[in-house]
Amino acid sequence: MRTYELAIVADPRLSDDEMVALTDEYKQLITTRGGEIVREESWGKRKLAYPIDKLTEGRYVFLFLQMEPKTAALIPEVELRLNQNDKVLRYLTVRTDLDLKRAVNRAKPGQAIPGQAPSAESEESEVAEEES
Repeated sequence: MRTYELAIVADPRLSDDEMVALTDEYKQLITTRGGEIVREESWGKRKLAYPIDKLTEGRYVFLFLQMEPKTAALIPEVELRLNQNDKVLRYLTVRTDLDLKRAVNRAKPGQAIPGQAPSAESEESEVAEEES
């Protein structure tokens, strides 16, 4: 199962109902094609780092997705639709399971890995060190 994070920055002039309709459109596209929405975060209006189309704010939404490798071909289609939508200022799709694999490969033995719970062995060794 592959995991992805989809960040969408939309036009700040959209109403709450329009924003819900916008995100539902992409959520429906993903779920009907075999993907699964694990979590959704709406950050509301935030200041942009730089103006986009003379706008200094954007409405941020993050979708956390899971899908099988065979359905991952859906990502370019979602990105194409996001690119064609005038209400979307920017978007970014990141495959997060690769980030975790890279962190595991880079980690030194005994070092904590970001995004992963500590193992029972490391907790036991920490307790033993504290007791001595």
